[in-house]
Amino acid sequence: MKLTIISILLLFSASGLSGQNVQVQVQDPDNEKIKAKGFVANEQTIKLRWAPVNAGAWVDGKKYGYVLERYTLIVDSVYQKNPVKGISGLEIKAAPLAGWEKRALESDYAAVVAQAFYGDHFELTSTSSNIGDIMNQANELEQRFATSVFMAEYDYEAAELAGWAYTDRNARKNEQYLYRIILNRPRKQAGDTAAVLIGYADKRELPRPLNPDAIWGDRSVMLMWNYELLSDVYHSYHIERKSSEETGFTRITKLPATALNANMQSIFYTDSLADNETEYAYRVWGITTFNEEGPVSEIISGKGKNSISCIPNILSGYFTGQDKAHISWSFDCESIEQISRLEVKRASAPDGAYQTVAGKLSPHTREASFDLHENINYVKVFALTKDSMELSSLPFLLNREDTVPPAVPTGLKVEIDSSAIARLSWNPNTEPDLRGYRILRSFNSDEEKSSIVSGPVTLNNFTDTLSLSLGNEKVYYSVTALDMHYNESAPCVHVAAEKPNSKTPALPVITGYEILGEGNVSLSWISDKARTDIRYRLNRIPSGRPDSLSIVLETDEKTDSHTDEVEESGDYTYWLVATDTRGKSSESPQRLSISTSVNKSVNGISGFNSYVNRKDGYVELSWKKHPQAALYRIYKQAGNKPAFLWKETDVNENRMVDEQLSPNTVYKYTILFINNAGRMSPAKTIKVDY
Repeated sequence: MKLTIISILLLFSASGLSGQNVQVQVQDPDNEKIKAKGFVANEQTIKLRWAPVNAGAWVDGKKYGYVLERYTLIVDSVYQKNPVKGISGLEIKAAPLAGWEKRALESDYAAVVAQAFYGDHFELTSTSSNIGDIMNQANELEQRFATSVFMAEYDYEAAELAGWAYTDRNARKNEQYLYRIILNRPRKQAGDTAAVLIGYADKRELPRPLNPDAIWGDRSVMLMWNYELLSDVYHSYHIERKSSEETGFTRITKLPATALNANMQSIFYTDSLADNETEYAYRVWGITTFNEEGPVSEIISGKGKNSISCIPNILSGYFTGQDKAHISWSFDCESIEQISRLEVKRASAPDGAYQTVAGKLSPHTREASFDLHENINYVKVFALTKDSMELSSLPFLLNREDTVPPAVPTGLKVEIDSSAIARLSWNPNTEPDLRGYRILRSFNSDEEKSSIVSGPVTLNNFTDTLSLSLGNEKVYYSVTALDMHYNESAPCVHVAAEKPNSKTPALPVITGYEILGEGNVSLSWISDKARTDIRYRLNRIPSGRPDSLSIVLETDEKTDSHTDEVEESGDYTYWLVATDTRGKSSESPQRLSISTSVNKSVNGISGFNSYVNRKDGYVELSWKKHPQAALYRIYKQAGNKPAFLWKETDVNENRMVDEQLSPNTVYKYTILFINNAGRMSPAKTIKVDY
């Protein structure tokens, strides 16, 4: 018997068994020699399919055949402790060559399987695909194995003749079975057994093909539908067509269509149409490995579209006024009768979303005027055909002459860290034609600022590195905005930021003192008025008592004198410590030593001191509580104005804060107390330079 090898245009998978209602149990997938699956045809019929997965198993299966066993595992939803063996040791082998003759004459698929099994030579040919060449380069045994397994997918009877299928017609509706298919080699190997657990409860209706769609062309249509989601159900599909003049659908595929690659998500099929005026309808249905045909898909209908190759070509364009533009174009089209209208559309970018600015133009129109409010415009002319196709020109750039600068940037913030790195940020401008920003800087508030960037900054932030060696304490920044035409906004309000000072504070020198009596000592010193980041601390220590250090005063650079009051007669040493905000400090190179006496007979308030905080705007007064005091009175004098009673407080207080102050004013504070007998103590006065 001479069998002819047909040309195949479909890729294949050696283990590509596809179907549903399948549950396969394999002990070790790496050693798997055969695959199996099942299908519930009806209440009494279950179909089984299996196939070898490599050439070695294919040869042994052809030689030794397979053994089929069936166990009844579940009856009426109850698992059986001792499953009944309904089919025991049924041997299934490939039919001899003579047994293939009838089916081979009816089915090209069966003819190919028979040739692979029994032909003296096996070679695939191809007239329009490379698949034959690819297969011919492989080993002949591999060709026989792979091709026969693939072709058996399309012909269940051929699979039965090959010993790869069995139909069990003795199934019961209320039972589920475990089928075991065993490769019947004399010496069993791992993976020689495949198993399928299936019963009527696993029956499912075959699904309709998913997402059918069509793209209509000139006397052609490309059909497409989802292959991936139902690849375990259908291995291929047939297509049916019906014209508007026909009453029923006719199958147009001699060979079923399938995906050319296992990883493809969709199947594509192209059909030729007689003309573009007749409406055609299409539907598809799938084929399973068990020769079962699924339900038809939804119907896709439509007409072909006339092919028109002519497109408009914009020749010129310009603005005729503030918001008016004009363009002209050429449109040489032999199929002008197929054009329904022309439209002019614009977008802000060449590949942007185009919006109509002039519509419903005659196909014979060659110029148009329209409104344009944007500065940058990409314009196209669209030709719309009568069957809704769009043919567009290349984009044409129309720019308005722009003399309007962007808005002034807002929200400028500047932060300078201890390493003198300045970080600037501001609110972004919203102009569509914004080019960027210029950063301006100066080191004095009244100095003209200069740009510190070579080109526009496109982001709304910037980092500047400053020098600590320069003597300026502050840096002043501003920002301008530029558009695509280099129109520049006015600078935003400048922001001043303080630089960190790397220099150690200058040595604070005590320049003079005066002993005023009654334990009062007036001291003066030199402070660095240019360093606002320095705090000064006046220290005092009695002679021979190093553990009795007192901080007499803490103040800023604006204070350069203070009157101190000591409680006891004796020798005292004074010195100053200057400390900046970075923790660097220096102290008086020479300490001041004085001697003073305190008259104890004067029973007044002692320890009356002041602390000036100009940054937060207050003066704090403090004193030592007197054991005889019943009430404290504090008088305040501002400059040359008369003194007045400022505060009265009880004996539990020894601190008072004054926030009602004016800059560059000398204040005098006087304190006394009244005892329980109503007598008044001597007064103590201190002067504060604020």
